[in-house]
Amino acid sequence: MSGPITTEEVRTWFSGLKNSNTAMEFIHEHVDENVIWTEICPGDGPLGQTTPTAGTYSSRTAFLLGGLAPIGPLFEDGIQLELVDVFVQPSENNDASDRHLTKAVVETKGTGVMTNGKGWSNHTAWIIHFQSNETKKAVRVRGYQDSAAVNMAFKQ
Repeated sequence: MSGPITTEEVRTWFSGLKNSNTAMEFIHEHVDENVIWTEICPGDGPLGQTTPTAGTYSSRTAFLLGGLAPIGPLFEDGIQLELVDVFVQPSENNDASDRHLTKAVVETKGTGVMTNGKGWSNHTAWIIHFQSNETKKAVRVRGYQDSAAVNMAFKQ
């Protein structure tokens, strides 16, 4: 079915994100292979990357390898994700490439136990542009997260 993506669709998709396995399923089902995925942590800019996974990835595969794969081994049983809030609206940019996109803003909370046995928590805000056609796949993603929490996991 084509048309704008609804808040309920996005809520349903993200409610299914419970752990690392369901995150992989979500990414393969709802993220376009040619996505532009940017992980932004406070402090990104002229000083460069603030966490090992911060940066822009030019495909789903690149994000899986550079943005997601390095995190898994840092946790005993992966990261458990909880949906906090969702906001959805048609993209309002005047850019012709945005005319058939729906923007979703999603807040999630991730928790887990690091391999050193210590608890871990991180809130992430996602701005996701989904195609408003039959695929309804994400073509642009910007994730904002707590760089201190991410770095704590890498430095354990």
